[in-house]
Amino acid sequence: MRGAEEHFGNYLKSLRLKAGFGLRRFASLIEMKASNLCDIEHDRRAMPKEYLEPVADALGLEQASPEWEKFFELARKDDEIPADLKKVTQRKLVPALLRTIDNVQLSDEEIKKLIEDIQGRRIKENESR
Repeated sequence: MRGAEEHFGNYLKSLRLKAGFGLRRFASLIEMKASNLCDIEHDRRAMPKEYLEPVADALGLEQASPEWEKFFELARKDDEIPADLKKVTQRKLVPALLRTIDNVQLSDEEIKKLIEDIQGRRIKENESR
C-alpha cells in the first residue's frame, strides 16, 4: 500500500542520489533525455514501463529486496499490477493461487506466513545443495 505523500519521482531521485549519480550522468546511463528524467522525478511524467527494470538494475536494486518492491509498487498506477509481476501472473498456476487466497479469505498475517514459508523452503533447498 502506498503512503499518501510518497511518490515514485521522489523515491527515484533519492535512490539516484544515494547511488551517487548526478541527473545528467544517470540519464545518459539509462539512455534517456535528462529533461525527461527530471520530469519523472518531479512526477510530471510517468516512467516508461520498458525502463523500469533497467533503471532498477542501474541503481543496484536487488530483485525481491524491499527497495526493489517499493520501486515497482510506487511506479504502478493504482489499478494495475506492478511491472515486475506481470510476467509472474502469466505462469499457469498463479491465477489459481491468487483465486484460492481470495476464496479462502486469508488474512494479511496468513499471507505473510505463507510468504515466509515459501522463502524458508527456498533457503533450505539452497543450503542442501
